Amino acid sequence: MRILIVEDEAKTAKFLKKGLSEAGFVVDMTGDGLQGLYLALEIEFNLIILDAMLPGLDGWEVLTRLRQADRSSLVLFLTARDAAHERVRRFDQGADDYLVKPFAFYELLARVRSLLRRGPQRQVETIYMADLEIDLLRQRATLQVSGWI
Repeated sequence: MRILIVEDEAKTAKFLKKGLSEAGFVVDMTGDGLQGLYLALEIEFNLIILDAMLPGLDGWEVLTRLRQADRSSLVLFLTARDAAHERVRRFDQGADDYLVKPFAFYELLARVRSLLRRGPQRQVETIYMADLEIDLLRQRATLQVSGWI
């Protein structure tokens, strides 16, 4: 699964990239809205984590242009704006989820996994080979042993 992080706060962006990479995702990142829009239009991302306040082009405009271009990438807004009317407006605009800063990484990771499970670009989550089951989403392998005493 491929994720794009569009976040201008370098410390937050690096933290997200490290955590998501360790969770098994391929992660690209940029700190600029125009560059984020360009990448999102050129590369097929499963999920875009998008800050609202960005240089070049704000996150709201990035989302509007993505939806106008009929891009189906899932979008999770990550912003300090926590007013209910802001969240509702962004959902109406085409956002798939909205998380307010500061946040707990494990909650963000749970939201990412949840979005990707039900997203339009859903990919194989579990691989079966004989008695071996590999759960790619949870990064777990299970061997079914039968007939052993």
